[in-house]
Amino acid sequence: MNHNTLIVDQFTQQAASYTQLTTLLAGDRAKALRAMLQPAPTDVALEVCCGPGALGLDIASAVKHLTAMDITPAMLDQGRLRQARLGLNNVTWTIGDVNAIPYDDESFSIVMCGSAFHHLPDPKQAFDEMIRVCRPGGRILVRDVTPEENKIESYDRIETMRDPSHVHALTVDELRALGADRPVEEIALKTKATPHLCLEAVLATSFPEAGNLDEIRALLREDAAAGTDRFGLFAALVEGQVHIAYRMSTALWRRRA
Repeated sequence: MNHNTLIVDQFTQQAASYTQLTTLLAGDRAKALRAMLQPAPTDVALEVCCGPGALGLDIASAVKHLTAMDITPAMLDQGRLRQARLGLNNVTWTIGDVNAIPYDDESFSIVMCGSAFHHLPDPKQAFDEMIRVCRPGGRILVRDVTPEENKIESYDRIETMRDPSHVHALTVDELRALGADRPVEEIALKTKATPHLCLEAVLATSFPEAGNLDEIRALLREDAAAGTDRFGLFAALVEGQVHIAYRMSTALWRRRA
């Protein structure tokens, strides 16, 4: 199957559990996102690879309109449920591929993507599409996992075992390099680890080949016991259970005129 089909297959299976997981990770995300983006009532926003609207719904009440786009219908269904619970009436949910965003040039003043670039075979193409649909002076934000450079290979290996739609986690330098030689200027970049999560909550979102989950459990329990952090997941034992965390970076650019 092609990679988009693989993504749809994985995220159709994990739509509900993934939405629960992102809710657990929310923390002060909405406050921090608004502080970075400075959304205004005149802004028209687009969240690509939106999943359940993990970024977009955090700013929807502060902007004129939010369009939330994903290639997996089941994830859009989860987003609509969250929208209803939040009482928002300015959101449009649509099917679309970030590699060929189905909107005209300069359609949005904010373009965002969260926790998706590690699934993309060609993140530069996706970033170029985000630039294309962003208005001059508008903001482009990408948030994703960014393990330390010396742990990327091990991180990619274990994440691909867990989720076969994973391709490659960018380092912080690779994330920043998306804007190189493009009509954007970097205006902010922040990196911090998520709160620790029970490994079993993460594995509940996973549908890999048979036997992979048991191998992952064993590898991360060994890593937690040794305190080596071989996989860049901050594995630790909490009351006998393995917990992990993700090193996340949020980069913000402004499109030049």
